[in-house]
Amino acid sequence: MAVELATIRNHLVMRDSINTWRWFDAWGPDVSKYLQDFNGIPTDDATGMPTEFTYTLVGSSTFAVTDVAGCAGLFSAAAGSENNGVKLQLGDELAGAGEGVDFSGKYPTYFGCKFKVNDADQTDVLVGFFITDTTALDGGTDGLYFRSVDEKTGLYLVCEKDEEETSTSCATLGDDTYVTAEFYYDGVNVSVYIDGSLAATVADTDTNFPDDELLRLTIEFLTGNSSAATMTMQWIRYIQIRA
Repeated sequence: MAVELATIRNHLVMRDSINTWRWFDAWGPDVSKYLQDFNGIPTDDATGMPTEFTYTLVGSSTFAVTDVAGCAGLFSAAAGSENNGVKLQLGDELAGAGEGVDFSGKYPTYFGCKFKVNDADQTDVLVGFFITDTTALDGGTDGLYFRSVDEKTGLYLVCEKDEEETSTSCATLGDDTYVTAEFYYDGVNVSVYIDGSLAATVADTDTNFPDDELLRLTIEFLTGNSSAATMTMQWIRYIQIRA
């Protein structure tokens, strides 16, 4: 792998020279981005929660920066009740703040993250873009995201619009095994990549492609039973060029 600079929609993009759909950064007047490797993420001194996100904690669940090479975010869902866990949405707590990802136009967009869960079939995971909602895994209206639910180990790309969804199988999660889940929207298709390989393609002509709502970067992790559970995330990023 090498890094190259490319011009896309008159914006400068730093990307993988081989896997050109994998973006690392971008610059220009119409770039929206969030790049996080959890090395120095700002957190509240009292709660330990990341200050860049609106958060909901169910049970005595926690978030912390954990000690691994390069750092990582540790999402800990507390024992005691099913669906205890951590819910994060990028942006301020004030009403309306944070919804900035826009699929109403054919805007090139990259999303990716690397994570693992301790128990693949007894946890719920949602990562990607979602409308403002503290119950995304329990049901929402609009989003474009990866999802895995308890009692199963499948990872799916979900296109959701007005409470209707198209779910596309992408991968099978394993216990305590990292997966790199990414998608790239080129203005026509959403191409899904798992661990660097093409896993699925969904066209934006799909009736459930979320093109009529602004969305927020969203991370949810819940336990699927009464046992404690963890998700370790090494990095997460999105880049969109609104041009």
